[in-house]
Amino acid sequence: MEIGSIYELNPEIIPEKEGLADVAVSLGGIEKYKKRNVAYTMSGRAAIALAIRSLVRNRPGIEKRCLLPAYMCDTVFFPFEWEGWEIYFYHVNKSLEADAEELRRLIGRIRPGLLFIHAYYGVDTWKPMRLLLKGWREQGICIMEDVTQSYYLEGVGRDADYVVGSLRKWYPLPDGGFAASEEPLAEEGLCPAEGFTEKRVKLLTMKWEYLYGKGSREGKKALKADFLRKNREMEEWLDAYREIGSLSPESVGILKKTDEVGCLARRKENFRCLCEKLEGKKHFWPVFSGGGGEDGTAPLYFAVYAADRDGLQRFLTERGVYAPVLWPVGKANKDVLTEDERYIYSHILALPMDQRYGQKEMGYMVDMLEAYESAI
Repeated sequence: MEIGSIYELNPEIIPEKEGLADVAVSLGGIEKYKKRNVAYTMSGRAAIALAIRSLVRNRPGIEKRCLLPAYMCDTVFFPFEWEGWEIYFYHVNKSLEADAEELRRLIGRIRPGLLFIHAYYGVDTWKPMRLLLKGWREQGICIMEDVTQSYYLEGVGRDADYVVGSLRKWYPLPDGGFAASEEPLAEEGLCPAEGFTEKRVKLLTMKWEYLYGKGSREGKKALKADFLRKNREMEEWLDAYREIGSLSPESVGILKKTDEVGCLARRKENFRCLCEKLEGKKHFWPVFSGGGGEDGTAPLYFAVYAADRDGLQRFLTERGVYAPVLWPVGKANKDVLTEDERYIYSHILALPMDQRYGQKEMGYMVDMLEAYESAI
C-alpha cells in the first residue's frame, strides 16, 4: 500500500485537448469567495505573480512593500522578488496564528502596500483578526489571501482583495492554480506551458503505472525511481520558471469532470477519522486540538507536531506512507525566524488524507502511527 505523494493520473481519463482551450471552467470552491473576476493559471505561484501584476496595474501608485508570514513555502516569495517587491515578515506562534499588535506595529512602521495572509491546514487561523482586515483595506493596504491549504474552508477569501491558490495540490492535474478578485486581472498574454504539461501528464501516468499497471516488482521499482527523479527535476524547473502560464486544456478537461462535493465529503470523513484516533499521543500530536474548532474541516493535509519529526517521517516512509514536510526554510526567511517558527519548521509533519483514500487507507495509516507510538 502507498499513501501520499503527488497524484497519479489514470491514462484512460486524460481528455483530448482539442476543443478544450476555450472551454470555461467554473468551480464551486472558487465561487464561494464571491469575486467577479477569476483567472486560471498553471500553478499557485503563477497565480500570485498574476495577482501582483494585476494589483500594480490597477493601483499604479501602490508601494511595492509586502508583509508575508515567516512560516511559508519559499516559492511564495519568488514572485514578489521577481516583480521587484520589498519583502518584510510578520510572525506566527505554534498555533499558527499571527499577533495583532505586532502587525499593527509593522504596518505603522513599514507602510506596506500588501499584506499576505494564509489560513493554515484547513483552519481559519485568521478568524480572530478578520475584522482588522477591513480597517487595513480602508487604509489602502491590499489584502492577498492564499487558500492553498484551506481551499474548502468556508469564510476565508471574502475579506481579501485577491485570493490565490494551487489546484494541482487538490486534484490529479498536470497543472493548475487560480487568482480571484473584484479588480480586473491582467490575463492577456497568458498561455499554457505545453512542454511542462506534456511532461507532467507523462509523470502522473507513470505513477499510475507503477501503482496499478502490469509488470514485475523489479520493473515497477525501477519505474518508481525514474518517477521520483523526474518529479524532482520538474519541480526545480518550475521554481525557476518566471512566466505566468495558464491552465492547460488537459487540466480544464479533468476539472470539468471533477466532483468537488464528493471530494469535500471524502476529505471530511478522513479528517474526522484522524481527529478521533490521534488525540492523546505522547510522541506526536495534532497541531490543532479537536480539529481547530472548525465544523467539517477538510484541509490539504492533517498537520501534526512530532518530538522527532524526521524519525516519524522515516518510519512512515518505510511503511508506504509519504508525509511531506511543509516547508523547508527558505533563503529569504531563514535569518528572521522566531523560536516558535523554528519549532514549527523542525517539528511539523503533514499527513496525507485526500480524496484518493477512504477508511481502509486511513485505518492503515493510524495503525502505523500507533505502531510508532508504541515503538518509541
